[in-house]
Amino acid sequence: MRSAKVAAIKLRYVRNKRGNLFWEPTPTMRALGFLPKPLGPDAPPAWAEAQSLYEKWLRARDGSETFTVEETYPPGSLGEYYRLFKAKSKAWRKKALRTKEDYERAWKHIGPHLGRKTITKISVTDIEDFEEVLDTTLSPSERYRVMKCLRALFADAIVRLRLNIKSPALAVANPQPRGRSQIWLGSEIQKLVAGAYELEMDGMAVAIMIAWDTLFSPVDVRTLTKQQLRRDAVGWYLHRSRTKTDREAFGHLTDETAAALQAYLTELGADLLPTAALIRRKSGKAYALGVSGKNYFAQDFRAVRAHVFPGDQRQFMDIRRSGNVEADAAGADKSTMAELLANSMDSSAFLDATYTPATVSKARQIAVTRKEGRERLAAEIDRVSGRSNRRA
Repeated sequence: MRSAKVAAIKLRYVRNKRGNLFWEPTPTMRALGFLPKPLGPDAPPAWAEAQSLYEKWLRARDGSETFTVEETYPPGSLGEYYRLFKAKSKAWRKKALRTKEDYERAWKHIGPHLGRKTITKISVTDIEDFEEVLDTTLSPSERYRVMKCLRALFADAIVRLRLNIKSPALAVANPQPRGRSQIWLGSEIQKLVAGAYELEMDGMAVAIMIAWDTLFSPVDVRTLTKQQLRRDAVGWYLHRSRTKTDREAFGHLTDETAAALQAYLTELGADLLPTAALIRRKSGKAYALGVSGKNYFAQDFRAVRAHVFPGDQRQFMDIRRSGNVEADAAGADKSTMAELLANSMDSSAFLDATYTPATVSKARQIAVTRKEGRERLAAEIDRVSGRSNRRA
């Protein structure tokens, strides 16, 4: 019997067994590739995954997205282990939704090359051949993520199956790609928002505005829900846990963004559930990654970027860095920025981060600091531009 919590948010095709939730699709759904799976304890992470699975089913049902039945692999193969790992391990159930999406995206490349091979017979040569394929078909960052997931999968299999082998994946170097340095200027963000509205991608327009105000990551914007939108005596803000680090994050919304968001929600014309996605595609469907791993959020942003800045290669993720550059230009304290970004930018990568609770007041303080930094950056750009014109 479903718990009161599950009933309250109307999760579909979910059963509660002794405090744990299980996704139980119908035979018709299974034929389209939706297989039963444990979701974990009856708590928000399980509710979010259940809602995501239900939305995927709706897309498959109306034909807007195609899902295929999960491939079967021989016993003892890497693919069979991955299937069992997802179906039965507590470690998989505890992983963040973003991490699970990373594994699924990586498996799209791993499966065809190594999935049917017996784990104990996968050699260093097999890994080197696979690496060569990745080097010629993927970007450095995507290649790094695929190899990271492959290494983790081998490490887990060796421990769980008590295999007396060394991971062949460790024989191939997996250097982390250099961090990005591109930024967006405030004036360019305004043009992107206007461009999104011109393309009738109102959800993407609001997403860009939210990202610029809050400095949330793309996945944190994409997965925002109605219950994370809050209001106090000062104004509107967002309060959520970061998908990647699970650290508490607050995001201040300007009056302009709050008004745009409210107008957008009114335009949707639906009484959204507390766990329902705020930001949606042009079709009205949520920006959830499909089983195929296709990222419609990134795809729509690229369409807006091509419309406004043809040939530009900057990404949605660069918005987050841009706000940090503004704050840094105005002398913002790094520890305060770390609290706002809910990461560990103020500490060594080799040390544990010291956690100081974030607050909405600090988010608003940084918003003021960023405005000062934005003005300094604009003045510097004008000064450099003027110097270049004089030389010409």
